[in-house]
Amino acid sequence: MLHTTIILLVIALLSLVAKDLVLVYASLLLLGLSLLKAVPVMDAIQKPIFHVGLFCLMVFLLIPIAKGKYDFISLSKEMVSWKATIAILAGFIISYVGGKGLSILPDQPVVFIGVTLGTLLAVLLTNGLPAGLIIAAGCIALLSRIFNF
Repeated sequence: MLHTTIILLVIALLSLVAKDLVLVYASLLLLGLSLLKAVPVMDAIQKPIFHVGLFCLMVFLLIPIAKGKYDFISLSKEMVSWKATIAILAGFIISYVGGKGLSILPDQPVVFIGVTLGTLLAVLLTNGLPAGLIIAAGCIALLSRIFNF
């Protein structure tokens, strides 16, 4: 229990320094649940909370379309450009890599801690965006498969 508390507090503090408030709140919520020994609650929310997060991200991304910022005709014309082709390819590759990351994160805490620390450092030192945890873990999953580590 003490180790869990320390780890979650360190993540919360580093996240606070990096101004990643989402990770601060998430780690503090889980710290509270951990201190309350609410393991059944954590088990119950683990899978659905991921889908809720994806839903919120998709809503965010689709709002410009819903607000009428893009029309079907102009989008159709744009979709045959090189930029659109590269964007589709990039989306495909990143989604594939992200899927590999999602499978490795629950079973290998060292990967989660490593990519979390790397993300926090990038946010803190380069004004990066804390959006690549799952993709970074996917890169680790693919590299570990290639190089057997």
